[in-house]
Amino acid sequence: GSSSCILCASGKYSTQLAEISEATCDDCPAQSYSGDGSNTRTNCTCHKGYSGPDGSDCQACIAGTWKALNGSSSCILCASGKYSTQLAEISEATCDDCPAQSY
Repeated sequence: GSSSCILCASGKYSTQLAEISEATCDDCPAQSYSGDGSNTRTNCTCHKGYSGPDGSDCQACIAGTWKALNGSSSCILCASGKYSTQLAEISEATCDDCPAQSY
């Protein structure tokens, strides 16, 4: 009998057709994600707090930056007069006010 195709799980992708094993599903690069049934590496997009081209290695947002959305968009600088010392931040709220008499 015939059976239905099974999609690669989220966080994986496969460019192969008519495969018979889940082993053909490759992991997305570190700090990235894809939905169920992804068929190209470029379906793997960076997590919040990380940036890079779709399907490529994702780099943590550096200190003083943040990124609230998944995808390839760039990390955003803390506003003038604010700073952050942490990596991979996901919220502007992590940017603290600079001490008095500094910026």
